Amino acid sequence: DTSEHCTLSVTILNPLPCFASAAESRYNSPVDSGPLVFVPTAPSSITMARRVSASSTASSGPTQSLRDIVQESLSNVLQNSTSQLPGDKWIVLVVDPQSLRVISSSIGMYNLMEHHVSIVEDLMKKRAPFRDQAVLYLVEPNEESVSRIIADWTPNKATLKQGPLYGNTAFLYFLGRLPDELFAKIKACKELVKRVKILQEVNLDFLTKEAQAFHFDMGRSPSIYPDLYLSKYQTAENISPMQEQMVQKLVTVCATLNEYPHVRYPDENELCRNL
Repeated sequence: DTSEHCTLSVTILNPLPCFASAAESRYNSPVDSGPLVFVPTAPSSITMARRVSASSTASSGPTQSLRDIVQESLSNVLQNSTSQLPGDKWIVLVVDPQSLRVISSSIGMYNLMEHHVSIVEDLMKKRAPFRDQAVLYLVEPNEESVSRIIADWTPNKATLKQGPLYGNTAFLYFLGRLPDELFAKIKACKELVKRVKILQEVNLDFLTKEAQAFHFDMGRSPSIYPDLYLSKYQTAENISPMQEQMVQKLVTVCATLNEYPHVRYPDENELCRNL
């Protein structure tokens, strides 16, 4: 802790997801703060605590909490979108179930209204048209959410008569990495592409349950324990979709914190080593 550049330390105490090799090519910035220690509490939950040395505290001031960072990231998403609208315009926020939980765990409706969000709509439900307002989609990068976004802009009998649900401006934000095949589907929807002002991965695919803790929100899946401990996916070349999802979620945490961690895990644990 006395070195000029301290490191981020991730300690996996149980067979839980650790940092993936995919991050090596994406996030390689130097670490300039004290190490983080991840202490697993359940297969879908990891608690974070930041340790800052006395010298670094004196020079850089108090450390920003994880919740503060997430709130700032979400505020930037809204600000960057509404700033591109002419005049004092309002915007429709469309979310899927996971992104709604991400938003609810960090900011409230009052904060959204401060950024000119007129209404929050569920992507999975039938929605009323707001043809005089721009739309901001904040969703998980999965097949269902992308397909529903495309359906909003695919011409049909209703839209040919009245036009699309929303105005001529759309902003697309994804909680994590958007797979190439889903990006190709978006590009193929010409009605959507010509209205898109921003398409961005925001790296917020986790919940901030407390100021210094995050949660992967995967405990609702009934197959989480079989997939982790009884699964046939036990090699680095053959991991389960759930394990891959855990890897991707942890990558977004490290990207949000702007940290490139050292990963520690029990060498005898096959699952940890493969993840």
